[in-house]
Parts: sequence; structure tokens; C-alpha cells
Amino acid sequence: HGSLEMADRSGARAGRRSFGGRGRGVSNAPRPPSVTSVKKQLRSVQRILNKPDLPAAARDKQQAALKELEGQMRMAKRARLESHRATKYHKVKFFERRKCERRIRQAERELAGATSAELRASIEARLEGLRADLQYIRFYPPEHKYISLYPKEGLDTDFLQRRRRKIRALVEKRVADAAARGEELESDDDVDDEGAAELEDDDEGKGGDDFFVAA
Repeated sequence: HGSLEMADRSGARAGRRSFGGRGRGVSNAPRPPSVTSVKKQLRSVQRILNKPDLPAAARDKQQAALKELEGQMRMAKRARLESHRATKYHKVKFFERRKCERRIRQAERELAGATSAELRASIEARLEGLRADLQYIRFYPPEHKYISLYPKEGLDTDFLQRRRRKIRALVEKRVADAAARGEELESDDDVDDEGAAELEDDDEGKGGDDFFVAA
């Protein structure tokens, strides 16, 4: 349970800060260029490549530049999507975190006053689940639509429950990996590529976001 307790302590240190914006996590990677900037560079390279008399060495150089820019474009589009979703889900994540933290504090008070081993075990199990919920909110993969922990009544479908389980597993893995490296995540850092690919198909073709909104 160490990774959950680390996440819980991190959340407590964060106090009552507004939650939901992109955190930097443990990554020191430079900020990706904007989509507009990369588009301009791509057009410039394409114009050069379209020249019929371009020498072979120059063409090879521009082809390499084109490949690099295409990679930058993927990164820029992903960063733009993450920024959009961080803004879109900021409010719901903030209120869900507040709700979860209140429940944790209540359970901790109940645990302090528990008078039997059976009652303590029951409260401790509830606390473990609540800490997992807080971890889910704090480290949610920013490139995916946010699946609420507290959806409106009647909107928690089998599809959403399946997605939520997948996200939980990804978050737990990322927190555990960081702990093994002796690092501490802040919030909302990138999901690993394998996990992102696993979830990408589920993201496609799904309609409105009503079921992402907290009750």
C-alpha cells in the first residue's frame, strides 16, 4: 500500500490548491512547439522537396527534417489535446478531489475512534479505497477524457466502469514505477505509450461528455 500512502501524503501537502491543470510531474522535457509553428516548418520543407532540380544530398537532408517535423507535429497535437482536456475537466476534477479528501478525513477520524479490531479493519479497507480514488484523480492520464468517480445517477454504464478500471491500473503502475525510482509524481503526467494505445480505441467514436460530469 506504500504507493497509495505516498500519493495521499502528496495530496495533503498540496493543501487546498486548485486542481486539474497540467502538472509537470517528474519530467524535465522541453515544452513541445505549437502546432502552428510546426505546420509552417513542414510547408517550408515540402516546398523545398517539390523542387525538381534539388540535389540528392539536399533532398536527403530535407527528408530527414521532414521526418523529424512529423514527429514534432504528433507531439504538438498531443500537447494541445492534453491542454484542452486539462482545462475542460479542471472543475469536475477539483470538486471530485475535494469530495474525496473530505471522505478520507472523515474515515481517519472514524479510525482514530474505532474500538474494535473488526471495525478498524473495515475502516482501513475503506481508507485504502479512498486513497486509490484520490490517486486516480491526481494522476489521471491527461490525454484521455476524464471518467468521473462520481457520475450522475444512471450514467455509470458498463463501458465507463471498464474504462475506469483500465485507468486505475495505468495510474497505479505509473505511481509504483515512480516510487521504485525514488521519485514523486506531482499530477497529471503522461501515461505510458503502451497504456495510451490500449485506451485509444475506446476513446474513438464516443459521443457527448455528459457521463464525465460529477453529480
